[in-house]
Amino acid sequence: MNKRELIEQLARRREALGLTAAQLAERSGLTERSIRNALGSRQGNPQLSSLLALVGALDMELQLVPRGFGPALAEGAEPGYRPVVTRIGQAVADGLPPQPPAPRSKP
Repeated sequence: MNKRELIEQLARRREALGLTAAQLAERSGLTERSIRNALGSRQGNPQLSSLLALVGALDMELQLVPRGFGPALAEGAEPGYRPVVTRIGQAVADGLPPQPPAPRSKP
């Protein structure tokens, strides 16, 4: 996923949750201007701290994984790139709401 795709995912999630910039600012602790700048369609380029605040405020998580895992992508993708398939990632790709994790049993 490149920077543009990441920003588009965050913007789509905000829309899906029906949050205004003011509401997202309140949830994330950022200013409305920071929200507009970070998720702007032209120059979105959030700092890491803003990105993490947005991810948390949108009830998402950011996962970093090594390249080279998962199924090969369709034609036109970056050569050798293979994304990691996760339960949440697959649910998002399928357009389904992610299911909450199963309760953990206490040892």
